Amino acid sequence: MNREQEFLERWRRESPAYSAWGRFVVEKLSEAISAIASPVELEVILKIPVKARLKAEDSLLQKAFHRGKGYQDPYDEIEDKVGVRYVVLLGSEVKKIDDAILSVNDWIAEKARDYVQEQMLRPYEFDYQSLHYIVRSRNLINFDSTEIPADTPCEIQVRTLLQHAYSELTHDTIYKPNVQATPSLKRSAAKSMALIEATGDYFAKVHEEIQAALANSEQMSLYLDRQYRSWTGLEVSHGPIQSLIVDHYARLVGADFEASIDEWWSSKQFVRERIVARSKDQVIYRVSGILLVYYCVSRFPNAAKEDSPLADDELALIYSDLGRSLN
Repeated sequence: MNREQEFLERWRRESPAYSAWGRFVVEKLSEAISAIASPVELEVILKIPVKARLKAEDSLLQKAFHRGKGYQDPYDEIEDKVGVRYVVLLGSEVKKIDDAILSVNDWIAEKARDYVQEQMLRPYEFDYQSLHYIVRSRNLINFDSTEIPADTPCEIQVRTLLQHAYSELTHDTIYKPNVQATPSLKRSAAKSMALIEATGDYFAKVHEEIQAALANSEQMSLYLDRQYRSWTGLEVSHGPIQSLIVDHYARLVGADFEASIDEWWSSKQFVRERIVARSKDQVIYRVSGILLVYYCVSRFPNAAKEDSPLADDELALIYSDLGRSLN
């Protein structure tokens, strides 16, 4: 049996453990990111579905024996036999995943590449950017009925969507030793990376200004979510209609809104019955913004119907509940 056959025999025996380790990493890291990013949903942050991927056999063999890597023990020195990639929109979200990786106690994390540090060391260069970690199982783990030995490695890559696009376009061409990229091609790639880095900075600035503009509405939404759960005993549904309701009706209320709606609710307990009954088959009664609609119809009946995001037949029911007529 030659060295390639020996390598493959071992890989075929151990690949189920690597596959289980990759799935374990995805599960634990996703939980950690969710905890750090809360109340933002994980699906909002991640722009590409996350899946652990095993390296193909031929790819492993080529890396181990035919790419001039100079491995003394190629099987153990190749650390990306299984890998996971996280793609986000903003650089600030890369930092959240960085923090999440370091927060998990089930593995030992070693940073293999950090594009922020590379920018500081080579500020005049514009090159491939990605955050790479190698995480190794701290102890023997049993996951999905599979034993994962201690010290099993998995590579985690974290990129912004722009960095990912650049990598997909160029990495297999410019950064492989068997390809002789021309000076013109390298220059074009560097200009693209410079533009991507600048665009990333602009994205961060736009995001910052959007968050500042939405701060009051988001704070009101969080308050309404809490009160909806407390007052109705129901779980909150999220979606675009919540933002439409809160953004529209927030302009009618004052700085004392929370105290005012608390006082209003204490005398309008019958509203709870209407919300609970209709929540079974009408989605607007499952978003917490419905409390704000009832409050505004009660306090500002004329203004509440002007350009409302709710249809007239939906508003008419709420006006009727409060002993008023929409017209």
